Amino acid sequence: MTKVQLTLTDQEAALLTGYGDQFGYNLPKVTRFFISKATEEILKRGVIPVYEMSEETERIGLQALADHRAGKTIEIDDIEDYFNKL
Repeated sequence: MTKVQLTLTDQEAALLTGYGDQFGYNLPKVTRFFISKATEEILKRGVIPVYEMSEETERIGLQALADHRAGKTIEIDDIEDYFNKL
């Protein structure tokens, strides 16, 4: 979970508080409501950011996948036990 700290003008806070009062919402709840509605709109439009991985990360990932497919990896059932044996 990510926390966000906002600074609102007195007018912005008053408008949001007035809007929230209609529904029995306090200022933080109204703010979360508006952010969730904006997020819904972004998802509806399909505007989801794509982050390209670096060439090195892609190379390492493809090598790990090839190693796994070639049977060069092991399954770890107990991670604590595994690290204790290193």
